[in-house]
Amino acid sequence: MKIKFSYFILALFLVSCCLKSPDYLKEVKDVTDLSQNHLSYLQDKYKEKLLLQKEAQTKMNNDYNKIYFSVWHNLKPAHSSQEKLSLIFNNFSMSPGYGENKRKHSASWVKKLQQNAFLENYPNALQYAITTRQTNLRAMPTNNPHFYKPGGDSSGWPFDNLQISSVPANTPVLFCHLSADKSWALVETSFAFGWIPVEDCARVDENFIKTWESGHYAVAIRDRIPVFDTDGNFSLRTYIGQVFPLVKETTDNMEIFIASANEKNNAIIKKGVMSRQVVVPKPLPFTYLNAVTVANEFIDEPYGWGGLYGNRDCSAMTRDFLAPFGIWLPRHSADQAKKMGTYIDLLNLEPEQKEKVILDQGIPYLSLLWRKGHIMLYIGDENGQALIFHNVWGLRTIDCDGKEGRKIIGKAVITTLHPGKELDYLDPEGLLIKHLSGLTILAPEK
Repeated sequence: MKIKFSYFILALFLVSCCLKSPDYLKEVKDVTDLSQNHLSYLQDKYKEKLLLQKEAQTKMNNDYNKIYFSVWHNLKPAHSSQEKLSLIFNNFSMSPGYGENKRKHSASWVKKLQQNAFLENYPNALQYAITTRQTNLRAMPTNNPHFYKPGGDSSGWPFDNLQISSVPANTPVLFCHLSADKSWALVETSFAFGWIPVEDCARVDENFIKTWESGHYAVAIRDRIPVFDTDGNFSLRTYIGQVFPLVKETTDNMEIFIASANEKNNAIIKKGVMSRQVVVPKPLPFTYLNAVTVANEFIDEPYGWGGLYGNRDCSAMTRDFLAPFGIWLPRHSADQAKKMGTYIDLLNLEPEQKEKVILDQGIPYLSLLWRKGHIMLYIGDENGQALIFHNVWGLRTIDCDGKEGRKIIGKAVITTLHPGKELDYLDPEGLLIKHLSGLTILAPEK
């Protein structure tokens, strides 16, 4: 009995040494050693300096508005065909995955969802609408999750494969299709396409659209602030980058339109009054001070895959950061890097060369850094090293048995391009800068 107990203690010791060294319990050094306050890196002489000249920003803001409202002017769906939509269900039927209870979905789970999707006559409901609450775009008509693995990792919890994106309240949408039970709508927004609960939207008519597209807009620069109508009724919570028609402004406040649904689920317009500390005229002048002030609102926000739980992933954060300044970004990281601005290829350069190009050519708060699956905001330099701001899940690790894992960061942080380099168990192939692919300058070319 004593021998068995000794072996047990030895086994526990070896496992703890191998998998839980003291470093394993520590925060990543960049996160603890670097100030996580954007203001710390702002010199007084640059506070009012414009990152974008007014003329260029006005043009980009006009382009933003045109794209944002484009779904209200589409006469037919711009996205997937019936065959492509059916393929989504076929793919998930071959791999039903796991649910929120960490048990496998049954084979009939996907089949029932496909039957309710009723794609045989897609599209069956072309109707303009607006979201009346924050909601989620889903790959299939269900709020239940799909995980490839029951455990926590990049292919398991919390990476719900059905989550496409969160959608703020008061976002224009196009209803393309209704499910058989009419509780789900397949919709287009200006940035993504997927299923949302019908109860989260209200239909709009021509008069609503004409009033809503006023040409004068306000934009939220703080998150989760309650918005009340003029009767004192709660309407929604703000989301950075959220757009409202601007009615009038005073020294302290902004009067805005907010959308609500009546008993027939038609959209009606109400008024609300918000502090200029929360909602500002769009676009917000792109000064360094305004940039760091908005960026600080995201610091420490928990990572949210596809916008789950009202949080942001990497591309949602870069997108929402730039929205108050009237700069449009697509939803996905690769599109943000390659379809906007000027793309500079870094893939075949050595790490030192990559960092030099970034320091030489990058514009703080107006440049994106991309590696496959991850997008970051370049914010300047400290002691000769490039600094980035990103919402990141974690860093790839390898244990003594060669098993891949993650050193979880799980939030929006300021780091260098070498976070975690001090960790003995960090996968050398997982170094952030190693597979950095490109630098995107969002400013118009001179």
